[in-house]
Amino acid sequence: MTDFSDIAHNKNRFRAACKNLSVKQMQTMAEHLAEFIEKRAEEEAASLAQDAKKAAEKQAILSAMADAGLSPEDFVTNETPKTKKARKPVAPQYRIKDANGETHEWSGRGRTPKVFEHYFNTGGSKDSCRI
Repeated sequence: MTDFSDIAHNKNRFRAACKNLSVKQMQTMAEHLAEFIEKRAEEEAASLAQDAKKAAEKQAILSAMADAGLSPEDFVTNETPKTKKARKPVAPQYRIKDANGETHEWSGRGRTPKVFEHYFNTGGSKDSCRI
């Protein structure tokens, strides 16, 4: 809780906190508090009315479902959501050896690897490295 609520909930602490206030200041505080109480009561009444309206609408829907011979379970599916199957890796279509003698393979799909890009830029062709 905050300091204010601690003081407001304890009569002696509240009296001590108001000790140095004038009657006019305390009346102003009381007026503000009365406004807050009234507003909060209105909000709670509106919330209760909305909850009652929702409950009535739920009951109306359940009654309509019962009249139609349906139950809430009829709207729930027992099917598990479909999952995507993992794709099989694609066989490489291109193979080259770099200057270090390392072999690099590429399926031909997606972004061109830098090794192949360098090979193509220096005059190599795709057909020359096709597997």
